[in-house]
Amino acid sequence: MTPNEPLARTMSGQITVRIRKRILSGVYAPGSQLLQDSIAAEFGVSKIPVREALIQLRAEGLVDIFAHRGFQVRPLAIRELDEVFRLRLAIEPNAVAAGARVASAADRAVAAESLTLLNQALARHKLKDAGDLNSSFHLSLVVPRLQPATCEVLARLHTLSERYVRMHLRKPGRIERATTEHTAQFSAWTQKKGKQAAKLIRAHIEKTRDELATLFGS
Repeated sequence: MTPNEPLARTMSGQITVRIRKRILSGVYAPGSQLLQDSIAAEFGVSKIPVREALIQLRAEGLVDIFAHRGFQVRPLAIRELDEVFRLRLAIEPNAVAAGARVASAADRAVAAESLTLLNQALARHKLKDAGDLNSSFHLSLVVPRLQPATCEVLARLHTLSERYVRMHLRKPGRIERATTEHTAQFSAWTQKKGKQAAKLIRAHIEKTRDELATLFGS
C-alpha cells in the first residue's frame, strides 16, 4: 500500500481478489446470491469494501445485480461462451504469432516456467489452481511487455472463460490432452514458428469451444 492510497480502496482490492477466486473455483456457484452481510462476516470486514468489490466484479462480467435481489454470480450461458471464445479466436492466434516473432530469451524463459507450473497443477488435478496458471501460460505467449493492450483484453477474456475451461477439464482424458496441446504450442512458439503456433492455438480454442457447446446441448 502506498502512503496516499486509501485503506478502503486497498481492502476493496483484496476482497475483489478473494471473491473472484471463489467464483472462478465454483465455491460461489453460478446463479447463487452474493449477500453482502454474509460475505462481510466471512471476511471480517465491513460491507463497504464488499460492495465495492462486487461492483468491480460486475464490471468484469462475473457478477450481476438486480433490483430488490442484489448481487448474484453470473450464470454460465451458451451465449457468453460463444462470444468469449469468438473474441479469443479473433485476437489470440495472431497475437501469439506476433509474440513468437519478437520474444526474447527472457520472455521464453517466463513462458517455459508458466508451462511447467501449469503442467504440474494439471498433473495433480488441482483445477482450482490451474485456471490462473492456464491464463498465465496463454498470456505469456502474447509477450505482454510488447503487446500490453492486447494482453489486457485477452486477460479479461480468459477470466470470463475460466469457469467454462474448468468444466471442460473435468472430462476424462482432457487434462492429458490439454498438456500435450500446450506443449506443442510452446514448442512452435519458442522456435519462432509464429504461423504454426497460431494454428495450434486456434485449433485448441475451437476444440474447447465446440466440446463445451455440447454440454449446453448446442
